[in-house]
Amino acid sequence: MQLDVAMGLLKNTKASLVSYCENGFVSAQASAKNMCKEMNMEAVLKKKKLGMTKIHFGYEAPDEPISDASKRLEVSFVNTVVDSAITSLNERFQSLGEVRDKFRVLFHFKELSFDSLTRQYEELSDSLSYGGELDIDGKELAFDMRNLPKLPSDSTTALELLKYIHEKEIKELYPNMWTAIRVAVTFHVTLAAAERNFSELKLIKTYLRSMIAQDRLTGLAVISINNAVGRQMSYGDIKDNFASKKTKKQKF
Repeated sequence: MQLDVAMGLLKNTKASLVSYCENGFVSAQASAKNMCKEMNMEAVLKKKKLGMTKIHFGYEAPDEPISDASKRLEVSFVNTVVDSAITSLNERFQSLGEVRDKFRVLFHFKELSFDSLTRQYEELSDSLSYGGELDIDGKELAFDMRNLPKLPSDSTTALELLKYIHEKEIKELYPNMWTAIRVAVTFHVTLAAAERNFSELKLIKTYLRSMIAQDRLTGLAVISINNAVGRQMSYGDIKDNFASKKTKKQKF
């Protein structure tokens, strides 16, 4: 999955969730009534009996309970789930969006002036630096983009632009652009490291090991997750160190 393509899909997903939050429940309710009609079922939600709670004095009055079952389903369930999904999208992909904005200038360069293009390419050049050495030259990249041949399509993705440069055999003419686009293409969109770590915990703390303390569980999880490093360690020295600490010194 490419970075620019993934962010476009996420943007469409968020727009659809926002649209569903506005009028999705009405359409879902209409389709549910049609299904009930086909199945010869009564399309009526059961009303829940509202409990009476003792009201204490306070500066803010409590919200009045919703008596209508359909409205309560929309407010307490549907809107809550959709709002949670939108918030998760914003929080989880915020840093990914910042990276996309930095590399977006590589694909939408026709919309910017030369001065703005040069400034953004110099910022990108500073980002792609290590130890004072730059991977690309921002000013040269701006000139390369202005002299680039006409592309097959105005909406070209990063991978398509990379293939175009490779097929036309012009990567020697545009070395800065070739390097920058290769970096943009190799970015990870999602990572499953956290999911794999939780899956590893299920293998460590089983039903028979339910009494493992937190410190021991954390240590075993670190060893299991970093098993490649663990195989290179000398366990003989670790066992001798552990045995020396646990040995009881007896006086005769």
